Amino acid sequence: MPVCDHCGYEWKRTDVWKKLSIAARGTCPSCGQMQYVTAKSRKRGSMYMLLVFLILIAQAVFDMPRSWSVAMLFALALVLMIFVIPKVYKLTSEQEALY
Repeated sequence: MPVCDHCGYEWKRTDVWKKLSIAARGTCPSCGQMQYVTAKSRKRGSMYMLLVFLILIAQAVFDMPRSWSVAMLFALALVLMIFVIPKVYKLTSEQEALY
């Protein structure tokens, strides 16, 4: 789980979903300091999005029904949000440029 760079508070999974999943920044629930997801964590998280393209390619290559690929995309998003993203994110007190 992400840890606040300022006070050392370990964020809960629900805090990560609510505050960090879309904006890649949020205030610490404990100390109120603004925390940012590190550039390295954002890059690593975006690599998981390649799985979406693999599912779409598999649909085209294997002529899978569209409903299967949609179901797999929803399952992938669910697994990423629940298990992977909270473990991948690291926090910093300063916003970092991606490149």
